[in-house]
Amino acid sequence: MDRQTAIRSAPLRDLLPVRSLNDLDWFVKESEIITGNPGREFVVAGANRPTFRIHLDHVGYQIARVDRGEQAAAPVCATAPELVQHALGDALARGQLFTTALQ
Repeated sequence: MDRQTAIRSAPLRDLLPVRSLNDLDWFVKESEIITGNPGREFVVAGANRPTFRIHLDHVGYQIARVDRGEQAAAPVCATAPELVQHALGDALARGQLFTTALQ
């Protein structure tokens, strides 16, 4: 099972909640340091469970939806204030943003 499918199908009790922008930053940086790969995947709890890869750079957050295969849109860049206008910001505010624990 690929990682994208794994995060989408994982029970919420097995995922880590993202409760703040500080948590989001921490989880992304933790993954980048441990794995050496840019970004980390996050899932929004709900019926469709959309999955996003978030990468931090000097401009802000690079956000790409990764659960659509070839139909995935180009990454969107958002600063912290702009993030509230994105689906991820809404999910974060509602307590619906999660990620997997690193193994």
